[in-house]
Amino acid sequence: MEDAGSPADVIELVADEVPGAVLCELIGVPRDDRAMFTSLCHGHLDATRSQRKRAAAGEAFSRYLLAMIARNRKEPGEGLIGAVVAEHGDDATDEELRGFCVQVMLAGDDNISGMIGLGVLALLRHPEQIAAVRGDDQSAERAVDELIRYLTVPYAPTPRTAMEDVVIGDEVIKQGETVLCSLPMANRDPALVPDPDRLDLTRQPAPHVAFGHGI
Repeated sequence: MEDAGSPADVIELVADEVPGAVLCELIGVPRDDRAMFTSLCHGHLDATRSQRKRAAAGEAFSRYLLAMIARNRKEPGEGLIGAVVAEHGDDATDEELRGFCVQVMLAGDDNISGMIGLGVLALLRHPEQIAAVRGDDQSAERAVDELIRYLTVPYAPTPRTAMEDVVIGDEVIKQGETVLCSLPMANRDPALVPDPDRLDLTRQPAPHVAFGHGI
């Protein structure tokens, strides 16, 4: 961003770049393929593009993943795909491994990109919060947890249908009933934190269910 000068586009220079680079390293995408790989991933996710273009990017993305899985079956690499193939290759089909990789990329790339962009915006709108934690390395993890709680990316609830009667807290969910689990609503629950609509980077603890544990 320093090289880009001022003003700098945090979305273009950071939010759209860092998550893809980290995930490519995690999965084991060769360095020479990473720009193409992240471009296909972004093309598949970009809701502003036509359905035809998104589908074409998704198909190319899947073809690349299947080719990479085939290479790792012959000679497992150092990335996550190589590790999974080496450990569970006989038990997992190519399609299952492809689906696993797609979920890692879709959950990690778009969500983290959105979190970075919205996080920067939230801090710019609340400069007093930046001042409260600036220079305090010990508060960084707590501040990140509070931003995750306050923003909660993604927003869309996922429908979940009970396969059998289940009791959650004091609520009975009958077999066949569908529940919409809204993580943003849960993270703004006053039973979870006091004054939940206020961003407070000094909040301790800053509990959240943004990662959907248990659902």
